Amino acid sequence: MTTRGQSASLLELATRLIADFRRLVEQRFELLKAELKQEAMSAGKNLGILALGALGASIGVVFLLLALGLWVGHLVGSTPGGLAIVGGVLALTGGGLGLLAIKNLQRERLARQTVRELRRDAEWIRRGA
Repeated sequence: MTTRGQSASLLELATRLIADFRRLVEQRFELLKAELKQEAMSAGKNLGILALGALGASIGVVFLLLALGLWVGHLVGSTPGGLAIVGGVLALTGGGLGLLAIKNLQRERLARQTVRELRRDAEWIRRGA
């Protein structure tokens, strides 16, 4: 009788362990979803603000660059030459900034809290085993 009671007890323990593990995985998944949703909303809001700011700034910069190109053209004696010089400097600067942005985006890590929790859980499981 003792072995049968112990079997039932072990079965209950295993069932609870599986249920707890399932609950843990579900909680981690919900945390990941919430964290990604929050980060996406924040990124979307900031991108909208960036787009509006960039539009306004771009219009102003176009006029300033046109004036600069005309001024440089006057200095070098050729309006198309001045516009080409200003355009070339801008193209190189923009390309460099674009490469810098790509490099920074590649270093970004999403869902830091979820990753930290999963590592903590894995460590807990290793210590318990």
